[in-house]
Amino acid sequence: MDCEAPASGISAAGRAWLDSLPGAGGNEAEAALAALPRDAVSAGEDLPQVIGAWISADPAMAARLLEEWLATVGESAGWRPCFPVVCQWAERIAEKLPEADAFVERNLPGLARCIEGEFDRYDPKGTGLPHWPSPEEALFPEEQAEGVFTADLAVLLSNEARAFCRLARDRETEWGRVLDHVEGEQHELDTWLGQLFWDEADGVFLRLEEGGGRGLDDSPCVAVPLVWGGLSADMADGLHAREDQWDPSAWPVRARELLLALLLSTPHGRMTARVVSAPWPGDLPAAPAAVRTVLEATVRTATAGKFPAAVHWLEAHGKGLARAGWGAAVLLMVSLLAWGVFQRESVGPDDIEGLERRAFQASAEGRHDRAAALYGQAARRGHGAYYRYRQAGEWMRLGFHEEAEKVYRLLLEEEPGAPNPRWNLAVAVMKQGRRGEALALYRDLAEGPEAAAYPALAARARRAVELIERQMELDGGD
Repeated sequence: MDCEAPASGISAAGRAWLDSLPGAGGNEAEAALAALPRDAVSAGEDLPQVIGAWISADPAMAARLLEEWLATVGESAGWRPCFPVVCQWAERIAEKLPEADAFVERNLPGLARCIEGEFDRYDPKGTGLPHWPSPEEALFPEEQAEGVFTADLAVLLSNEARAFCRLARDRETEWGRVLDHVEGEQHELDTWLGQLFWDEADGVFLRLEEGGGRGLDDSPCVAVPLVWGGLSADMADGLHAREDQWDPSAWPVRARELLLALLLSTPHGRMTARVVSAPWPGDLPAAPAAVRTVLEATVRTATAGKFPAAVHWLEAHGKGLARAGWGAAVLLMVSLLAWGVFQRESVGPDDIEGLERRAFQASAEGRHDRAAALYGQAARRGHGAYYRYRQAGEWMRLGFHEEAEKVYRLLLEEEPGAPNPRWNLAVAVMKQGRRGEALALYRDLAEGPEAAAYPALAARARRAVELIERQMELDGGD
């Protein structure tokens, strides 16, 4: 991995990034790049946001820093600094490296320890409701209180799970147990975010209290769901409607820089611009000041290249179109829209990732029938077990429990101990009214030989057993 810098302190990749910057500000960006820490020790507690800045400017440097970070996982001194963004950064780095497979293969063991450590650290009781161990670790320390749960940490952990699953998907034989664990945690987090944290009627995210109470969350914590991989169109609209209420200049610099780095891969350009343009403190230490400048330059580059040539052509020739008459303009617009729809719906023979993205978006929009069809297409192109499992999940949401049950049983024939298909099989059987059979399935999850390997799942299975047994007693049997 070549990330050595010449005497000037800036590598060839960094120099190429500087040359790509539009307009003025190149000298400031060059000074910032030279000031960015180049090792984990120098970065200290700023390491997560330092890596976020290096990802765009020099992915190889970001990779080296990430590997230094991963090397601390499991050490007696603890994982420092603690922040759930490691897998997300690893995925973004891999997307930019020419030898991505080697990078992923080399770092998957550390990423696996990291993702499981994140769930142990932030959800030690396996409740599915993570919380910051201390205000100092939180993105927004002033918003944290005992027994209060905000959506920001759940979003970060859900994204971490998604990133790890995508990185490890082609290596199911080696990492199947971790994938099953992580997918189960992600499903539970997404359920909490969609059903408990989100108020669909008012279009707002809430904060939860330990006693079960819910209230409007008007803190900056609710800006974080903008980067959530499971964000639906309705959620995005609700968040955008509240953007003017947020004042990024009042946020902690660490939170602001991390959120800005996370927003770079999202379509939320207006919010990204707000985070960048709001006033910053004038006395930033060297590392945060360098991070801020590099991220600002990255945003400028992304904005400059955001619009395709067709849009620039329309901008340059708009008056001519108007003189030519509305009819021609409308015709052109219809053609552009048709081209966009064609591009969105067309998938090459090997574009499994494109099918997965479209399926996920369809599911987030509530179009579960469409999502199931897309997952079915993906299953026929490769990674059959993974996508059949996803397809069965969409069938469950549609109420097609019998069809989903068949898929889960087939998956368990291939891998009998897989915990998530076992859990979902019990749910599917229960949904069809076969309580006695469901009870046996839940009991096997709760008390079987694999229960110790999946304590959170076993705890949920025990609760299910108790509820079913109590209901059967009230009903006088099955």
